[in-house]
Amino acid sequence: MRDHGCATAQTAGPALAEDEIRRFASLYPGEPGKLAHRLAAHELLTLEALADAAERMNPANVLCHAAKNRNGAGFASSEPPRQPIGDTVRAIGSASRYVMLSLVEQLPEYAALMRATIGQLEPAIRAGTGEPLQQRAFLFISSPETLAPFHFDAEYNVLFQIAGRKDFILYPPVAPWITDASNELYHRTGDNLLPWDDSFAGQGERTVLDPGDALFVPYRWPHWVEVGEEPSVSLSFTWNSRAGFEQNDAYRLNAWLRRFGLSPGSPAPLPARSPVRSVAWRALSRLKLA
Repeated sequence: MRDHGCATAQTAGPALAEDEIRRFASLYPGEPGKLAHRLAAHELLTLEALADAAERMNPANVLCHAAKNRNGAGFASSEPPRQPIGDTVRAIGSASRYVMLSLVEQLPEYAALMRATIGQLEPAIRAGTGEPLQQRAFLFISSPETLAPFHFDAEYNVLFQIAGRKDFILYPPVAPWITDASNELYHRTGDNLLPWDDSFAGQGERTVLDPGDALFVPYRWPHWVEVGEEPSVSLSFTWNSRAGFEQNDAYRLNAWLRRFGLSPGSPAPLPARSPVRSVAWRALSRLKLA
């Protein structure tokens, strides 16, 4: 039986060197930036280990899409898998698939890796936005030339490139790339894909990520992603903050108010707090009025 315990001494060192932690602190919470990491050779992040993880996870947290996507559209659907998901991961080089393992921290060895890595960043996170809340882990296993369409995430994220090359194209969290309507739609429906205009293609900040590179992505920064000519493996550790949760509630409240013909103003940009709107939304929810 495969040992799912701790990594060996060779791969069990810290993910980030001290100078990278200092660089992260200089960026956090609102400026994206590239970092270097030591996880590319970690035994939990080989294709075989990831195939094994995919087979052990709750199937609801294992998503498999066709690799050929385009901006302005959702992820392309794929026919039901003809083989176990682990075999798709093992053959990702030729599978023409995009596999996402969501909430990988449900597996204890990956939870330990997440806690250790976010723990390195925690002093800077606490100084910028307080306690890192709702810590989560995601793995992205992509066939060559996969495109992840234009979208955003309501969380802070450090993405670690493990294998292959990935181009990550980032945009500031302002119009025209993201609007109050987009944020309210997400908090109403869960749809985080963003409208696309071909003029956006050259307006983002393109960062090329090779194995050993990482990227800090601040809260709600729109982005799309292109995989190079080799299969790609990326690991994301994400977290939220009290101010982030309050901003989420503010967008939910604003969406509710618009149903009555009102035009509420935008929530305060992070890391500013939105406690009044958050309290109001939670009260409405408790009273089952929203």
